Amino acid sequence: MQVSVTFRQLEPSEALRTYVTDRLKKFKRYLEGPLEAHVVLGLEKFRHLADVSINSNGRMIKGREENVDMYAAIDLVMDKIDMQLRKHREKLREVKGDRTRAAAAPVELEEARAKSPIRRVKVEVPPLELADAVELLKSRGSAILVFTDVNTGALSILYRRTDGGLALAEPVLG
Repeated sequence: MQVSVTFRQLEPSEALRTYVTDRLKKFKRYLEGPLEAHVVLGLEKFRHLADVSINSNGRMIKGREENVDMYAAIDLVMDKIDMQLRKHREKLREVKGDRTRAAAAPVELEEARAKSPIRRVKVEVPPLELADAVELLKSRGSAILVFTDVNTGALSILYRRTDGGLALAEPVLG
């Protein structure tokens, strides 16, 4: 890894240079190809700035942080770059995928279809007359309507048959 450290408005320090290069060495395992890193350490009034650019085989990774302490700024920017590299590595893993899970997925899908879980849906049961229920079913365009018949007070189910006609089911509670 080729590392260049530039100091702006700051006295060049060998301790800062070695601290930065040591922190950058751990990123070598995440990246492939020829690596170039350019680090700019600067001082503006009371703020210490750390700006890092890493070029790995054409892929640019950049980070910039500021703090009242130079070592803290370096740590923050290195953490930021570490997060970018982890995110990139996760994306690569998602694209490649885990081959053991890919082979097991169709079996799990078939088992899920065989079990066919029951889906529960809560519906509002409005009190309607039969004529109003027919109009409501037609206006909604749905296949089924559950309502309470105003005249009898019984639960009724109005549904559209496959031939396009309507059918009324009046369940008998026993």
